[in-house]
Amino acid sequence: MIVSFNKSTNEIEVCEKTDFKSHVILERQHLEKWIEKNPDLLGEELLIITNEYDKFDKTKERLDLLALDREGNVVVIELKRDDSGKNVDLQALKYAAYCSTLTLDGLTSIYKNYCDRSNHFISKEDARKRILEFITDIDFEEINDNPRIILVSKEFRQEVTASVMWLRKYGLDIKCIKLTPYQLSHDKIVIEVNTIIPIPEAEDYIIKTEHKESQEGKMTVAKQEYLDFHNEIIRRLRLRISKPLRDPDTRSYYQIPTGISGLHFEWGFHGRPRHSFGVELHAEGRDSNLNKEIIEKLAVFKETIESKTSEKLVIQCPWGQKWARLYMEYPSGEITEELKVWAVDKMELLIKILQPEIDKVKI
Repeated sequence: MIVSFNKSTNEIEVCEKTDFKSHVILERQHLEKWIEKNPDLLGEELLIITNEYDKFDKTKERLDLLALDREGNVVVIELKRDDSGKNVDLQALKYAAYCSTLTLDGLTSIYKNYCDRSNHFISKEDARKRILEFITDIDFEEINDNPRIILVSKEFRQEVTASVMWLRKYGLDIKCIKLTPYQLSHDKIVIEVNTIIPIPEAEDYIIKTEHKESQEGKMTVAKQEYLDFHNEIIRRLRLRISKPLRDPDTRSYYQIPTGISGLHFEWGFHGRPRHSFGVELHAEGRDSNLNKEIIEKLAVFKETIESKTSEKLVIQCPWGQKWARLYMEYPSGEITEELKVWAVDKMELLIKILQPEIDKVKI
């Protein structure tokens, strides 16, 4: 149920469910464009590689959106407006099969062409750099041959959900996301976005269970190194700041929430092979203008931060396509005691200087 609240009357009103067709909301012109511009609507960070792709060998079939996730997996996104139909799963499987032969070089060319079509002209070298910067898996070398699938629709038929559950049982990473429109007013609707497969509350358990065998024994030396490093930095930071710090994973970076969605402190290693280390504040929300505005507001404390840390503070507005950040950089990616001391000292100061100011920000 979705309700609207009227502050002046202190009343709530239940919003009625509607459909996209009644509002002349179209699959390609609207739904696809929304997700293309805001892929985090699908519940994760994705880099859109292209849209309406039809360059497969010996077929003119066209997939809706092709993306890449943070682990470097190709993601096929298939959209249906009001009803999934009976065969959307089979359609997406065909696209996934076509994409299973893509290489990093091939994906880079597709991404470059997509940027060029969008009037964001870049070289192939820059396209490759953007892709590699987006991928956080430290062991990434090449695109694998097992694409993920995300199906998006207002309704999913039982034939589809049953097939999806069966395919997941056999190791295919496929999920269903339901878009439910509600009438807010005469000319406004709101859209509720829900992942229905896998069930969000059980997703961590389901994924761990589905991939238990494939994950056992696959902790690489590099991942163990990152895990040990993060644990040590967290242990030392907990003695200095009152912020709650979650347990780390094996990624090359660690994030600390600020209380504002999309805005977080972060430390992490840069480059492949790693060549430096950063203590940073990232604005990675959906609104690029808001990301820029927040970092620019906090940039007024640049001199204070540089004075107290004795480090140069770099401001990037924008950073990538729509994000913004500020950071200090340590000129080596080698894990040493000196780096650990530097990381703890700089992160402590950055949090103590900026968190009180972040708490004052009105979103």
